[in-house]
Amino acid sequence: MDDEQIKQQMIDLLMEKITGSLSEKVVDYGSHPRNYGSLDKPDGYAKITGPCGDTMEIFLRVKYDKIVDITYTTDGCMTSHAAGSAATVMAKGKPVRECIGINQSAVLEHLGGMPEDSQHCALLAANTFHKALRDYAIGKKR
Repeated sequence: MDDEQIKQQMIDLLMEKITGSLSEKVVDYGSHPRNYGSLDKPDGYAKITGPCGDTMEIFLRVKYDKIVDITYTTDGCMTSHAAGSAATVMAKGKPVRECIGINQSAVLEHLGGMPEDSQHCALLAANTFHKALRDYAIGKKR
């Protein structure tokens, strides 16, 4: 075995150790985030810093009470990205009323679960999303 093969084996073992307790979907969404970024002049916006110190922002664009675009940003880890990605994937294209059901449990179910010490990421994503929905609803009433 040459040095490159040994190096690759070490990387593979490390990745297995890091992602071993995570579902395939968490690893996929966390490594390849969906809907990451910001929107100019969103119809709804929220920013929350969770108890772990991760901050998440969610931006909504709504047309005819349907979420036509949604993005997120976070300074958090892979599981924060996975949760933000999941919330946006679940909401995109759906009527605002249906999105009320996107909560921590729904995000965790969509992702195939998360280790207990990472489940707060799903709560952060859900809370930020609901705050953005409230921001949209308040703006709509003006």
